Amino acid sequence: MFAQSVSVRIVVVDENQIFNYINDLRKESKKEHELLHKRISDMKDELLAEMKEIRNEQANVNRRMDNRVTALERWKWTIVGGAIVLGFVLSGGIEAIQNLLS
Repeated sequence: MFAQSVSVRIVVVDENQIFNYINDLRKESKKEHELLHKRISDMKDELLAEMKEIRNEQANVNRRMDNRVTALERWKWTIVGGAIVLGFVLSGGIEAIQNLLS
């Protein structure tokens, strides 16, 4: 009979140890879970900040390219207009206008 009571105590102690071990694992798992969510949140914030910076850089590049294209278009139309005037003068256009006015 004494042997049975000793074995029951050992089982109870073992069950308490198992319960404590499982409880410790649960707490550790919860801490790791919270750490993982924090790291995910931090990474999301970093990625969003990086995307915003890239978007701003791309907007600046687009503005610079737009300014360059606008300047080239102005130069092109200035040259075309000058060529038209020069062609008109060389073809005797001024003399034709003077003949029409007189």
